[in-house]
Amino acid sequence: MESKTRLNKFLIFNAVLLLILLYLNISFGDSSVINPFNVKGTNAAVLQLRLSRTVVAMFTGALISISGLYLQLIFRNNLVDPGLVGLTSSANFFKNLLVIFLPIFLGSKIIYGAVGSLLLIGILVWIKAKDVSPTKFVLFGVCLSVFFTCLNQILNYITHNQESSIFAGFNLISPNQAYLMIILGCILLTLLILFDKYIPYYSFNDNKIIELGIDIRKINIYILLIISIVISTVVGIVGEFLFLGIVIPNIVKQIDGIKTNRYFIDTILLGSNLMILSDFLGRNLFYPVEIPAALICNIICAPILFYFVIRGSNGSEEY
Repeated sequence: MESKTRLNKFLIFNAVLLLILLYLNISFGDSSVINPFNVKGTNAAVLQLRLSRTVVAMFTGALISISGLYLQLIFRNNLVDPGLVGLTSSANFFKNLLVIFLPIFLGSKIIYGAVGSLLLIGILVWIKAKDVSPTKFVLFGVCLSVFFTCLNQILNYITHNQESSIFAGFNLISPNQAYLMIILGCILLTLLILFDKYIPYYSFNDNKIIELGIDIRKINIYILLIISIVISTVVGIVGEFLFLGIVIPNIVKQIDGIKTNRYFIDTILLGSNLMILSDFLGRNLFYPVEIPAALICNIICAPILFYFVIRGSNGSEEY
């Protein structure tokens, strides 16, 4: 009963915190305060921009975090993260490369980025099939991430793209991009929640799961295909993020323990909260200078990740 009450409190805490952060990020900032319930005159335009970036930040945090959770379960490695293993950097590189040669339209960067994320998913599945150790798997991922990051920087120099930054933010988000994120985000989260019922089975090895009558390899492929679209969506609309996909799932697993039925909802709520908080702090801490939300998020996540690496997740010595 105590464990159940604790989990319910964590869920309620996240839900209440999300409402508070949504209100703060929409109402406060840029040295002005807006009453969302009584908008007049020029405040309407400011409110629309804040609402757009807040909604995109919320979905970004949720999508990156839940992708990290599924990747950690599939690859049996608590240090797997969409950014750390090269998914975001490969999507970003192909997005910037193909946009040079192919038409540009709303959502085109998502489609072009999907080429890179699908390629990386294939490489990661191939590495997993080699039965490498968790440490070597992460090192392979880091090498891939650095490789595509370098390619992207070379491309930026060649095309004289001075606007590209390795730290993503929400300052350039338009209402149309927000609508696109809402539509795709809802679809992708709905698809991913269909696989929530399989999360408890990942405590067994693949052979044991197959013996239970579940084709886990096929399920993994379906999830990874969805995640590739998730990553291309986030990168195409916002940009790259690091550490969020590691830290949030590990916090949730630490708090929820064996209650895996809470993993999905707690992960997306906590991820959304951290991303909205990062955007709020980035906009207001050093106004009028805006710090990218990804940079603030990394600063928050880095010491937490350090703690988990030293301590181990759920008491485990090896990550």
